[in-house]
Order: sequence, then structure tokens, then C-alpha cells
Amino acid sequence: MSLQLLISFRNFKYKIMIMKKILLLTDFSKNATNAIRYAMQFFESEKCTFYILYVHKISGYVSDDLLMSPKDSIHDSITKKPKEKLNALIEKLKNETKTNDYQFEILIDFDVFTDAINQVVKKFSIDFVIMGSNGVSNVKEVVFGSNTINVIEKVNCKTIVIPSNYSFSPVKQFLVSLNTEDNLNNSLLEHIIDFVKDFKLKLHILRITSENDASHISLQDKERIALLDSKYHLVEGVPIDHAVSSYLQTNTIDMTAFITQDKSFLKRLFSASPGKELKSRMKLPLLVLHSH
Repeated sequence: MSLQLLISFRNFKYKIMIMKKILLLTDFSKNATNAIRYAMQFFESEKCTFYILYVHKISGYVSDDLLMSPKDSIHDSITKKPKEKLNALIEKLKNETKTNDYQFEILIDFDVFTDAINQVVKKFSIDFVIMGSNGVSNVKEVVFGSNTINVIEKVNCKTIVIPSNYSFSPVKQFLVSLNTEDNLNNSLLEHIIDFVKDFKLKLHILRITSENDASHISLQDKERIALLDSKYHLVEGVPIDHAVSSYLQTNTIDMTAFITQDKSFLKRLFSASPGKELKSRMKLPLLVLHSH
């Protein structure tokens, strides 16, 4: 499908309000709740069903849970507290939101964290996964957190990661950064066009490449995005983290995006990347896109 036909199809599709299916991940922490509240505001103009998932750790099973209600099944006993917390959270969200176009469903699972998420994504045809960064120890985890890293690597669904303590502000300027290996194929363009049109965003594309590849890749990019209202910037021979950090300092950007393709997202992201620059990048919400 040509880009012109693709855009025409998207324009036709958006004349009809399609209900989005959003998966919200929670461990009832401050970061998780903050990310959920961000989602409530970010999707305010959309009709949405929010699936709020709590994954119960095996280590979290304690005898008190099983003895609280002897007449109940083990499953009922160990899910009683999470259900109460999830229902209380939903009541708060309903009171805080301004729209009536939201529906809520609660989900509790006992699986491996990413396996539980993948099952929900497949079963309910989830459009977006929303989670907070939950960093704890080393350089990678200070920025993202182990659960966030695993979701980025192992869950093939558009994922928005909200930085710790980030307060919502309207998203208008959206930056997609591409390195030499990132190919603007039809699948990736569909994701980008959908996102930009849904939320009426100004698209910035930052291509970071080697000097040998510059003219060839730049020409291909510009042909692919010729019909899009976008700002294109090419940087040659500069480390991707430095280029992104510099772009964010000189342009007003509200959300960034990164592409996971054949090469591991995290292997590329963290190889020879100073922790300081990674931290500065995660001052904004991050949309993770999968091109395959």
C-alpha cells in the first residue's frame, strides 16, 4: 500500500470513533498510579476500555490470606485484597475523570509478569500498554526498572512508559528518533500515522546515521514521509543518546518514541550510553513502537 493510500484509509477510519483498549499495569505503587492518572488525561478525547492488571507474585502468598476466609476457595482468598484495591482505584478514577466514555475492567493474574501481559494483549486485542518507570538499582533500572525493561523487550504492543513523578501536560510535539538500522516500513508508518492523527500531534523525525549512509537514508525517509506534516532532521556520526538529548534541549517536545526492530532495543539503547543522558531522555513519556 502506498503512503498516500495509507493516509487516505486512515483519514476515512478516523471519521468513526473507535473504542481503544488500554492495558494499565499496577502494583499499587505511587509510580503505577501516577502512570494510570496520566493515561486518564492522555486518552480523554477517546472512547476507551481500560483493563487494569495486577500480577500477583507467588512470594506474595501468605498464610493470612488463606486463613482470612476459610469458606472461600484459595483463589478467592488470595485475590480478595487485590480486588478490593482495584475496585477502590477505579472508583477514584471515575470521580477524577471528566469523561463518560471510559469503561473499566479489573484483571488479576498469577503468571510470570510479561507472560500475563502478553496473554491479556492477545485476548483483548490491546492497543496500548501503559506503565510507570520503576527504577531501583543499576544504571538501566534507575531509568526504567526491571519490569519496564522486560515489557519493552518481551511484549509486542505499543507501550507508553511514564517517568516517575511526571505530571501530565498536553502532548502536541512528538519526536520519533531513528538510527541507521531503523527502517520506515509500512508497518511502522501505520503506527506513527495512527498515533499522530489520533492525538493531533506535530511529528518530528530525528534520523541519526553514519556519514556514509546519510544521503541515501535521508532520501528514502523524505520519500516515505513526503505527505506527512512533519519536521525532519538528520544528524551524522553522533551517538544516538547525545543526538536525542541535544534535540530535546533545542526543541519543545512532549513525548518521544523509540523503535524496536531486529536488534534488541535495550542492547542498542544501553550500549555505551551514559546514565546521565538516559536519565535526561526519560524526563518525558516514552512511546515504544514495534515495527515487526
